[in-house]
Amino acid sequence: MDRIDGPTLFVINLLLALAISVVAWGPGALLIAALIGTPLTLGTIIALSFTARA
Repeated sequence: MDRIDGPTLFVINLLLALAISVVAWGPGALLIAALIGTPLTLGTIIALSFTARA
C-alpha cells in the first residue's frame, strides 16, 4: 500500500484544523483563514515559480 507524502498530509491537517475551527468559532474563522491564507498561498506559488526550471 502506498504511503501518503508529507505535503499532502500537511494540507489535510490544515483543512481538518480549519473545519474544526469553523465548528468551534463559526463562519468568522473561515473568513480569517481566507484573509491570512490567500496571500501566503499566492506568495508560495510565486516563490516556487521563480525556482522552477523550464
